[in-house]
Amino acid sequence: MKIRSVAITVRDLAKAVQFYRDILLLPVEVAHASAEVTIGSSRLTLTTGDGFDGVHHLAFGILPSEFELAHDWLARRVSLLQADGSEVFFGGDDWKSRSLYFLGPEGIILEFIARDADASTVSSKGENPQILSISEVGIGVEDVLAAVATLSEGLAIPNFYDCSSTFASMGSHDGLLIVVQQERLWFPSKVSKPARGPLTIQIEPLAGKSRVDLSSRISIARG
Repeated sequence: MKIRSVAITVRDLAKAVQFYRDILLLPVEVAHASAEVTIGSSRLTLTTGDGFDGVHHLAFGILPSEFELAHDWLARRVSLLQADGSEVFFGGDDWKSRSLYFLGPEGIILEFIARDADASTVSSKGENPQILSISEVGIGVEDVLAAVATLSEGLAIPNFYDCSSTFASMGSHDGLLIVVQQERLWFPSKVSKPARGPLTIQIEPLAGKSRVDLSSRISIARG
């Protein structure tokens, strides 16, 4: 499963554009009240909107061969989050990944994740790390197991690994939906709850219905 695009709202569009363009050096196209950020093969659309409780979470895929490059490069631009004195977070045997976490505009929890599954992808050998795509999107819901059933039955999205009443991962190494209980605190800072704000995700076409609404504020689109 691949994530084609994600759309969220921000209160301060200019500051958000500045971060993705000047800090992460990503291509950004600005319109009157919105902006589109190119993140590898994915797109992130930012639209001016009212404030909301909580924060979003997005992970950007990078190459395993460029993890050290990405670590040094990112550390010069942002303050990396830590846990137990380490800035590097290792996924388990099923995840087979390494991650770096940092805060973006309006507290959004961003992540660079290098998955072993991308080891065969050829590096561009540039000065900046190659960002492949939006690899993960966090979604806060009131009932995780009900949301998992909806995603599985409505869009044929498989369970990836974890699945409990508070946390589930849906999709594949190419793209994951991280479905968490609305009151669960985001890892690794464990101080912010999932956003109660507009979130639209467009995934690569799969078998099943064309659109599934998880709540009045969250929808996943296929097309």
